[in-house]
Amino acid sequence: MKVPLTRPWTDAREHELVGAVIDSGWLTQGPRVTEFEHAIARRVGAGHAVAFTSCTTALHVALLLHGIGPGDEVVVPSYTWIATANVVRMVGATPVFADIDLATFNVTAATIEPRLSSRTRALMPVHQFGMPADMHPIMTLGRERGLTVIEDAACAIGSAYRSQPIGGLGNTTCFSFHPRKVLTTGEGGMLVTDDAELAARARVLINHGASVSDLHKHQAGTVEALLAEEFGEVGYNYRLTNLQAALGLAQLERLDDGLALRIARARRYNDCFAGHRWITPPTEPSYAQSNWQSYAVRISQESPVPRNRVTQRLLDAGVACRPAYMACHLQPVYRDSISINLPNTEAALAEVLILPLYSQMTDEEQDYVVATLNGAFA
Repeated sequence: MKVPLTRPWTDAREHELVGAVIDSGWLTQGPRVTEFEHAIARRVGAGHAVAFTSCTTALHVALLLHGIGPGDEVVVPSYTWIATANVVRMVGATPVFADIDLATFNVTAATIEPRLSSRTRALMPVHQFGMPADMHPIMTLGRERGLTVIEDAACAIGSAYRSQPIGGLGNTTCFSFHPRKVLTTGEGGMLVTDDAELAARARVLINHGASVSDLHKHQAGTVEALLAEEFGEVGYNYRLTNLQAALGLAQLERLDDGLALRIARARRYNDCFAGHRWITPPTEPSYAQSNWQSYAVRISQESPVPRNRVTQRLLDAGVACRPAYMACHLQPVYRDSISINLPNTEAALAEVLILPLYSQMTDEEQDYVVATLNGAFA
């Protein structure tokens, strides 16, 4: 591809910090993980942060922490990566799919409310493409109905809602550090919360249910401390490594610079597509400050060239892009005999095209994407 969909931004700092971990011989969970957790908690304004192997495993544990299980329902968007629905199934609960607002590709309180039932225990809004969902009405709905709100913020590190960082709104929130995200540890995730008890139990669950962490055992200086380890419940191996945490710390140092560059690129795209007959650029509501993890346009279904053909023409010209995203309720694993009417989700599935955007993108690369996309309608 002449222009990739994304490109992780790394430099000598990553080599320095990761190299130091390699030289130390302490490659698995260790002090760099603790440092990374504290840094993320400070960044988002949360009381506690617990590092995970992925956002998926963080969401899985988040549901367990809040007692979600068999017989319960969790309202999730259908327009999301399938992991959002899968984690609900992983705890034995049922995902109930809600529609989205086409302007933001996010669920709203208005799209969630019709999907509530007497079995609903939690709401799991997703900040799609890094664009914050309108959280205050969703949190109000949750409080009124006695429901837990867990934010799937896989794409949203560095985004803000009403000038407050995502992750600092008082809910249990989970981030992803996959290479397509604004901050990457290769694979990895983070759960943040203001609840000290939830954080403490999360640390037990990520380590096979052990009562003490690997770091504590490594630092123990007595036999008694080593023998104090107990296993009170079944847990998992969801531990982030010291290597990954070092990479994340280096990435976090330049997060603000990367965000500024992404914002500038998104605004430049917006200017290029303003008033276009067949392209609707994304909108940023007044309550939202997006990190622009992805730049998703809508290709009108009235276009003389269908979205899929436009996509193929971009691919043929060396422009990496992705059509749509996913409608979970249409996937075989979640398709059932119940007819679900989610018109905006299905419209997004037919219209959305994700264009290249990354911090190091040059004017020449972006101009090539714009020219190629404009030419695809000829």
